[in-house]
Amino acid sequence: MKPLKMTKMKTILSLVLLLFSLFPKAQASEPAKQKDAPLEVAVSIHLNKIYDINSVNQTYMIDGYLVLSWHDPKLKKKYCRKYGDKLVYENKEFPKDILVPSFEFINILGDREIINRRLIVNSDQNLIYNERFHGRFTTSMDFHKYPNDKQCFTIQLESFSMEKEDLVFVNPQLFPKVLDASYMEEWNILDKKDYVNEMMYNHLSANKKGESFSRCNFEIFAQRKIEYYLWKVFLPIGLLVVASWLVFWVKDFANQLNISFTLMLTMVTFNFFTSSLLPTLPYNTFIEIVIISGYISIFLTLIAIIFTYAYSKNKRTTVKINNFFQVFFPLLYILFIVLCVIIIFV
Repeated sequence: MKPLKMTKMKTILSLVLLLFSLFPKAQASEPAKQKDAPLEVAVSIHLNKIYDINSVNQTYMIDGYLVLSWHDPKLKKKYCRKYGDKLVYENKEFPKDILVPSFEFINILGDREIINRRLIVNSDQNLIYNERFHGRFTTSMDFHKYPNDKQCFTIQLESFSMEKEDLVFVNPQLFPKVLDASYMEEWNILDKKDYVNEMMYNHLSANKKGESFSRCNFEIFAQRKIEYYLWKVFLPIGLLVVASWLVFWVKDFANQLNISFTLMLTMVTFNFFTSSLLPTLPYNTFIEIVIISGYISIFLTLIAIIFTYAYSKNKRTTVKINNFFQVFFPLLYILFIVLCVIIIFV
């Protein structure tokens, strides 16, 4: 009986083993790997000068220093020397096994000129990248109040190949903290601002979600100095308009016509002058409105003297009409300019 029982137990054990072999082996679920935190890169820019501001092309030149600093815990041990030591790579190729974040200036035209650059590797795995750069930047400008306009000069720095999940800019700083008139000779610097935001690009991804990149923004707010235009544009235009009103004190009709036509031609030269200062715009600037109003004032004066000459019956009537225009035209022009100033600047 014992051999029979042993045979049955072996048969049952074989069946159990066979059943277990039919099911996949339960594998212990491996814990999900946590994704590394994004690399935090601190950014600072030290301005040397903003110059060659071209209102026609809406561009400006910037000369300055860019500093990027970050901590790389994966830095190889051969670069981590004893405390206090550091490696400096200057104006040459950096080691390929050192992570140097790739970046680009978004609003620069063409390539930036790098005058000098260096990479500092500290023993505590902190790295500093520094370069002196020079380039022509662009920004959108609003000329409605020109030449008393306020503009925002921007520097936009963005990660090129590393998305926001891999790299973020932090602690942006623009130096010097106080920007005086020496940095922008033709402008009064009002304020500055630096911040980091996120930019989404749908064309870089096949799905609709898109890819986001960290962008660092430096903004300098400035107002154009108006003194040059007061003496070179507004004063001559004002004198020409006032001169056009003096024809009402001239008694000879031929002299009145000559004066008016001469003043009209003089105003044309100012139109050419201002057109060379501004781009082709879909709207009129304040200085253009002043020049156009000068055209209109001189033209209306010309019509007034012709009307007076054609319809006045005697010398007494001519004097009365001229006396009326001597007051009417200055008041009308001043009222128009005041309304334009209120509408545009207030």
